[in-house]
Amino acid sequence: MQSLRGGGGIIETVRRTRYALPDELYSTGYKRLTHALSNGTTTVEVKTGYGLDMSGEEKMLRVINRLRKFHRSNVIGTFLGAHAIPPEHPTTDDYTRFLLRDLLPMAQKIGGAVFCDVFCEAGVFAADQSGRILRSALKLGFKPKIHADEFTDSGGARVANQVGAVSADHLIHSPMSELGKMNDTGVVPVLLPGSSHSLLMKEHAPAREMLSMGLPVALGTDFSPANWMLNQLTVAALAARELQMKSDEIIRGITTNAARALGLERTVGSIAPGQRADLVLLNVPNHKWIGYAYDDGLVNKVLIRGEVVVEEGRPVF
Repeated sequence: MQSLRGGGGIIETVRRTRYALPDELYSTGYKRLTHALSNGTTTVEVKTGYGLDMSGEEKMLRVINRLRKFHRSNVIGTFLGAHAIPPEHPTTDDYTRFLLRDLLPMAQKIGGAVFCDVFCEAGVFAADQSGRILRSALKLGFKPKIHADEFTDSGGARVANQVGAVSADHLIHSPMSELGKMNDTGVVPVLLPGSSHSLLMKEHAPAREMLSMGLPVALGTDFSPANWMLNQLTVAALAARELQMKSDEIIRGITTNAARALGLERTVGSIAPGQRADLVLLNVPNHKWIGYAYDDGLVNKVLIRGEVVVEEGRPVF
């Protein structure tokens, strides 16, 4: 957060994204999707949030649409216009008005985003602003998501429950009372141990308590300039060590529960009649190696819709 206030972090990436050509963003995105696919990730949520103005956010949405059309991965778009406050807006309230008046309607018109996300945190978007943005997004047909309580108890988990968010990310400082309500509201907790690791944070989300509540804990990479992690098998290893999750819990976290966090549990995330037959075969003796071994050389073969797209760890499309 200190880097953000100083014009670094997210804002530095915003500057670079605004100057980048669409073809450059597409080429970079295509390579990263291929890297993730080669390491066993067949469905990827791609977020905007590094434009934070009309042209930048529109550019990112159009690139997401293009990636969805031409890459073999299943690409899911999320509009994250409420990621930070760009320097041309003097206050969060001023930028929130711009987002509600201009950015959200533009995102709806362009398409490419199923979800609307917001970074609910001290110094970014307060709980009342986050709720207002997500309720407005709901009216425009977006499904709500939220970055919640990563650095402080910002009220993000409460907002997630109030608006019926599909998922809530981070949840490191969320009250247990709000986490417990997620069984009733259907919010899927998405834990991001790679983010804590990259930011040198000692705090982690209370995964064991969430699991004891019966919550469908999902795991994500939180890939970003601040967290260079594209591989869910690396996340699995961190989840075992930092979140004390067991192999079967981790497997559900990166498959069935991850699919629930995208509203795709009827399509992907499990092996069952009617599913897409997105499958990953690993070079391991048994399932307990997931979380025990890091990612090096684990993936043998990847199938999408029953068709081989990765063979011996290398893409074949």
